[in-house]
Amino acid sequence: MLVWLGFTLLLLGMWFLLRARGLQQRAGLPTGRVVYMDMDTAHTLARPLYDPHIGLVGKPDYILEQGEALIPVEVKTGHTPQQPYPGHVYQLAAYGLLIQRVLGRPAPYGFLRYPQATFRIEFTPRLMDELLAVLAALRADEEREDVPRSHNHPARCRACGFREICNQRLA
Repeated sequence: MLVWLGFTLLLLGMWFLLRARGLQQRAGLPTGRVVYMDMDTAHTLARPLYDPHIGLVGKPDYILEQGEALIPVEVKTGHTPQQPYPGHVYQLAAYGLLIQRVLGRPAPYGFLRYPQATFRIEFTPRLMDELLAVLAALRADEEREDVPRSHNHPARCRACGFREICNQRLA
């Protein structure tokens, strides 16, 4: 009787493991243990990742653990591009930088998950240098009185955090 119970529990455990892996694959996530999900309150960080030295704060959608490394995953909705949008790449790289600086763990790459494709983004020294340059330019713009709008897309204005105080908004 105990043998059958043990066998049944073993089969049930294997079924749950396979089901979890299937769900992870269907979500477009690579293998690795999910240690954080911003999309599920049961796994959220108590606070966002914050580095006061560079004034950066953020919460990736997922963080996967693969050995010693922590891998940020950002899930995007809408159109799947042929190549990831530069802003999305910089956002993901910023999460990698925060993981390294705040959590003290390596983050050698991350994943951008679009509805029809997943892109692996390597956090190369060149990409991280570009990210720091973008952050410096953003900080410089924050200090300016008037920053000209860089687009003609009302939808971007509707989603902008500066919309209410912007005198150039389109929507």
